Amino acid sequence: MQIEDKLSILAAAAKYDVSCASSGSRRSNTGRGLGNAIPAGVCHTFTEDGRCVSLLKLLFTNFCIFDCAYCVNRRSNDLPRAAFTPAEIVRLTIDFYRRNYIEGLFLSSGVVGSPDETMERLIRTVTDLRRQGFNGYVHLKCVPHTSRRLVQAAGRLADRLSVNIELPTEESLRKLTREKTYASVLTPMGVIREGIEETREDRKRLRHVPAFAPAGQSTQLIVGASPESDHTILHLSDRLYRQQALKRVYYSAYVPVGDIATHAGAAPPFKRENRLYQADWLIRLYGFSIDEVIPSAAPNLDLTMDPKDAFARRHPQLFPVDVNSADRKMILRVPGIGIRSANCIVDLRRRGRIRFEHLKQMGVVVTRALPFIRCDGLPDARWTVPYSATAIAPPVALTPLVFVTDSSFDGLLTAIFEAYAGQTPPDAIQPDSHVQQGLFDQRVTVVTDGAKAARVWKGLKRCLGVEGRQAIAEAFLSGNAGVETLIYTYVRERIPRPNSSPSGVSLGVTIRLDQLARKVREEARRLEGFVRFEQTGKGRYLARIAPRYDVLPLIRHHFESRFADQRWIIYDTVRQYGLVFDGRTTRALPLNMAEPGAGSRPDADESLCQRLWQRYYHAVNIPTRNHPRLHRRLLPRRYWAYLTEKLIPLSRRPI
Repeated sequence: MQIEDKLSILAAAAKYDVSCASSGSRRSNTGRGLGNAIPAGVCHTFTEDGRCVSLLKLLFTNFCIFDCAYCVNRRSNDLPRAAFTPAEIVRLTIDFYRRNYIEGLFLSSGVVGSPDETMERLIRTVTDLRRQGFNGYVHLKCVPHTSRRLVQAAGRLADRLSVNIELPTEESLRKLTREKTYASVLTPMGVIREGIEETREDRKRLRHVPAFAPAGQSTQLIVGASPESDHTILHLSDRLYRQQALKRVYYSAYVPVGDIATHAGAAPPFKRENRLYQADWLIRLYGFSIDEVIPSAAPNLDLTMDPKDAFARRHPQLFPVDVNSADRKMILRVPGIGIRSANCIVDLRRRGRIRFEHLKQMGVVVTRALPFIRCDGLPDARWTVPYSATAIAPPVALTPLVFVTDSSFDGLLTAIFEAYAGQTPPDAIQPDSHVQQGLFDQRVTVVTDGAKAARVWKGLKRCLGVEGRQAIAEAFLSGNAGVETLIYTYVRERIPRPNSSPSGVSLGVTIRLDQLARKVREEARRLEGFVRFEQTGKGRYLARIAPRYDVLPLIRHHFESRFADQRWIIYDTVRQYGLVFDGRTTRALPLNMAEPGAGSRPDADESLCQRLWQRYYHAVNIPTRNHPRLHRRLLPRRYWAYLTEKLIPLSRRPI
């Protein structure tokens, strides 16, 4: 069987296993291998059903001696069967990783021979992958009934291990499968927990003790294949989090497979799955108890309403919440306010009163939050005080003084230096490429001075901290009109000039700068996953991108660390310059040096690799879950031009 056919069969066979994140592990590249692991993980694309594709998710084989009624790969199901060799999986993983298609490998398998024989095949495959110098993320699925020895061996190779508990009660598990019991699942879970705890204690004494499943363990629960309530499911999840120290419990709506009857109805309960995820997050991250999220008197979640909205409506005595005085825990209970927004509110209200118009800029979903909050400036005037700016705006100069820079970041820092050193501070700072000449403007051209810029950069760290200084640099990379003046205004209000009294910081200025910096960070984060390399005839890997903002400086370190053993170019087609890594150093080169030229045709194997990736991308999609609107929101069309999976399949292109 050809590798393309194996990939289609065994990727499709693995697509219903949703416990496939790439987060929780930190491992640097030593410079001698391929790849690394970062705590937050990276999404490299999104399928048409809206799911993140982070790992190459495969079954070693879909042959199976088990006959679980809920599983598409069960023994009695008539479907195409295939099996990889370890060498094929190793090659696919490394080829896909070098092109930045994936963060690593998720490997599971049907049970062939016995659980231990199957587990030995998986361990051999990952061992071969590590011996090839692969330093990326690996998630290994442990087969129920696996022996302690093999679970321990797996934990020394993989970043994350998982054993799927599948169903919410042992009674349901017995009804739908004869081969699995709760003991066959919980025993390997216990071995994993012990290994993680022992390694944690050993590392307190010896720093260089090898890690054991550093990203922890997870499991999966199928929702809708059995009659248990949401209350039962969430209590089971809570016990697993506490007793087995799980990082995540994943919920998967049951999709009927074959002709074996289960408790499930005709339609997969996707909305119920979503509500369980929302409830799980409220319990794990927002400080809610299970009974607060889902009372025992009503054992199933309301499918028409977000669990946080439902809680707020059941407890009207707790609302509205004053965002200027309530503690963080209570702010987190307001619908429409997430963790990042709550942290932003708590931080910024130290500098001035939060008004309603500020909330949307912070990322609050104000339409959901409005009935449950109190703050100044509410549109219905339920709670308001006369508006007064935190800082009094200076009078507009009759002859505005404008500093003009050479458009560089050092030029901006030099202009800020001169603003503090001179007798008369400017009213605005503009780059020479975007000068807006006013009728009475007084323009002063500032000559960039590296020494002065360095002094300002150092001073910003001392006065604003690392994060405040970084936000300024990120906002500058947006290239937005007026960003130089925004940055200067922010600095001027945070750091008063000598012999002048502090004017206070306008929350509006702070929020606008933070919002702009966040947009640039989000673009950089997306591009870390969406860059697509192709191997050229010269053995170099080339990627073209068209980012909204100038994010190459922000993603440089990520790719230097990840691909330290290969030569690559990332070329920004909008700004016409690129990053060129020669295996030791990275240079930023202009158009005439970074533009792909003669001799950069794709390598002979490149078309095969692209075709395999396109096959994989379509194989892991679940058509019954397709969500075009969500797909376009997560993967906007402006990125598609350079995404291999969105190009016309090579087999259909005209010759």
